[in-house]
Amino acid sequence: MREQKLFIDGTWRAAAETTQVVDRWSGEPIGVVHRASAADAKDAVDAAEAALRRGFPVHQRAEVLERTAAYIAAHAEEFAAMITAEVGKPITASRTEVSRAVGTLGFAAEEARRLPSETVPMDATEGGVGMIGFTIAQPRGIVAAITPFNFPVNLVIHKIGPAIAAGCPVVLKPSDRTKLTAGLLTEAFEAAGIPAGYLNLVTGTPAEVVTTWQEDPRVAVVTFTGSSKVGWQLKAAAPQKMHVLELGSNTAMVVAADADVERAATDTITAALSNSGQACVSLQRVYVEAAAADQYLHLVAEKFAAVPTGDPNLDTTLVGPLVADAEVERISSWLEEATQRGAKILAGGTVEGSVLAPTLVADAAQVDRIVCEEVFGPVVSVVTVPDVDSAIAQVNDSKYGLNTAIYTASLATAMRYARDAQAGSVLVNVPPSFRADHMPYGGVKDSGQGREGVKYAVEEMTEQKLVVLKA
Repeated sequence: MREQKLFIDGTWRAAAETTQVVDRWSGEPIGVVHRASAADAKDAVDAAEAALRRGFPVHQRAEVLERTAAYIAAHAEEFAAMITAEVGKPITASRTEVSRAVGTLGFAAEEARRLPSETVPMDATEGGVGMIGFTIAQPRGIVAAITPFNFPVNLVIHKIGPAIAAGCPVVLKPSDRTKLTAGLLTEAFEAAGIPAGYLNLVTGTPAEVVTTWQEDPRVAVVTFTGSSKVGWQLKAAAPQKMHVLELGSNTAMVVAADADVERAATDTITAALSNSGQACVSLQRVYVEAAAADQYLHLVAEKFAAVPTGDPNLDTTLVGPLVADAEVERISSWLEEATQRGAKILAGGTVEGSVLAPTLVADAAQVDRIVCEEVFGPVVSVVTVPDVDSAIAQVNDSKYGLNTAIYTASLATAMRYARDAQAGSVLVNVPPSFRADHMPYGGVKDSGQGREGVKYAVEEMTEQKLVVLKA
């Protein structure tokens, strides 16, 4: 049993109330977490404000980020086991996430050492002759990081790492489902020597913690990954703050008639089923040209049926339990709605305990919730289309636009898709779930605003101050 306290101003401290955490697969208790009050949330901002005034030299930021990366690498199995215990992520996926987080911290250390600045040619105008102008990157201020359950190490690092690189103190509220993992991560930064107040862990209810931060003018940036509904509510409640919002999606992929269909089918497994489909960029919609549809559906149905499911602690498991039983019930009800309207389940659709079998659906309609909403589970809907133009129209017929992909042998088709698809990222012959941690990452429409990817997040968290000198 692990006891998880709050971490405020460099000190672990108890709260008045605690909640129990259980293993997602076994149901056994694994920890007790202290629950912060609104007063604790305010104390965290006080500590961050004092830290910001003291400052944090660039070379020290980079060194702390590097030491944190080394600590996590040395304790990788402990981190992976905790992720799997808290949310049921298959252990191999948890290990991959931890490895990626180490790399993300490395990118953040690099960016700390090359914060953006530039010279400005003041004599480009007559009035500027004899002057020298340049910009310096300064931290925007305190960053409130509000993080989800599905990548409780790497997505948290995608917020903390750039903030520290930029010189911004962080107040962190992790998902209620991954508080113990957040505690391990905070311990890593503490062991690396992060100055007091530059990282504050506050585990509590959004009503008390997040509301306190929204109302506090000292919090300059809110970086949030989660549902579109909550993201836009956060922005509406505090429109004067900078917001970086990574929100929902119903990721689409197109398989053209000239595609390598075997490759597309194989990549569908990775794109749709990694982390049991619980990712913003998890593949949910596939539009296949008619000439390739039968082969694609046959191959994917065959591959789905062979996917190992069940105990997330086994190295062989690809699809484990969903994060909550309520999610299993929700997705099952959406599948039932679709089949009542004429959709056909070609593989999966069954539930065993808290595990939903990998599910392949054909002939679903654009209005079915398994198509137009975010499923966040191991479900893929395949629609046969007459041509790529029709596919593009249906891909864009969505309130979301995060990642999308096309499989084709034609450069012309690929470029047309890259131009016309409404998404933050377009991938060609690459699974739409792909994300490298240094690339710009973010969406359009209801998928959010702003960009992550370490360099780009640092830019969101800094502001350029112009300095003009005249002898």
